[in-house]
Amino acid sequence: MNPKICNMMSESPSSCAARTLTLVAKCLQNLANLVEFGLKESFMTPVNPFILKNKEKMVAFLDDLANVTQSPPITEQVSSDLSRDLAALHDICWAYKSELQQLSQSQPGLKKLVAVTETLRQREQQFLQENCGLTNITEKLV
Repeated sequence: MNPKICNMMSESPSSCAARTLTLVAKCLQNLANLVEFGLKESFMTPVNPFILKNKEKMVAFLDDLANVTQSPPITEQVSSDLSRDLAALHDICWAYKSELQQLSQSQPGLKKLVAVTETLRQREQQFLQENCGLTNITEKLV
């Protein structure tokens, strides 16, 4: 990551500036992780007092991020056609019926979904036959 990649600058930073940005990023990362620099990067240990001084502030900040007291107000109403959505779901289940049957061997909860899908398909066939004179579901698509 660098400022050029993020479209913050038109050119890449100089090698000195890039190194400085990398060191600042390391400091912020250690502060966010609530860890001090150790033996692995001993040249960074002068930053440890800064990390120690701001550790409590970081914990408070992270707690504020994680503890949302109330959900934001809903500003957009999403309307949907439940009948259409359920019909689409049924079509998907029917298209993947054999895969669902295989999965139901290891996940028994899916057996009910397969049974409901088959029952709905039978009812659909029956409705089409009684009301539209169709004998096969594929005829409705023609």
